[in-house]
Amino acid sequence: MNPTVKNYVGVHLMDFAPRVFQLRPAASEDLQFAWSLYRDLMKPLTVELLGWWNESGQQSVVEVALKHEGTSIIVVDGLDAGWLHVIESADSIYLGQLYLAPSLQNRGIGTAIVRELRDKATQAGKAVTLDVMKNNRARSLYERLGFGVVGESEYKLKMRWQENASGSEST
Repeated sequence: MNPTVKNYVGVHLMDFAPRVFQLRPAASEDLQFAWSLYRDLMKPLTVELLGWWNESGQQSVVEVALKHEGTSIIVVDGLDAGWLHVIESADSIYLGQLYLAPSLQNRGIGTAIVRELRDKATQAGKAVTLDVMKNNRARSLYERLGFGVVGESEYKLKMRWQENASGSEST
């Protein structure tokens, strides 16, 4: 069990831990930041998997996501650290994008974000779904947090988490 998350008379101590990140709504001024981060993280994976990169097509993906009300900038210590795009429907919460600056990866921020989405889904009786490129190491994060593969395409895996329906989270 993670030492920061313990049950004490049914109360999760994590609920009282300070949040290591903040979210603010994305704005058009965030395009350069979001695009640079997306390109730096996704271009190597895309070229490795597909053998090519469509710069204008990929930039359009970011532009469209930033216009969506479910897109937020992740702020850590007062600085823009990443961004995420979430789409909520009647039965699920879809994590469409989650990007974190490499210098801030492996510090528990992505885990905390995904756990918050799971908590929100649990409260609403929904599942959390996402798609991840087959060669993206984020897949291991999602698997560790209890997501299971429910489908696949040539390049991506469709994953799903639902309370009482997924594997347990390992520590």
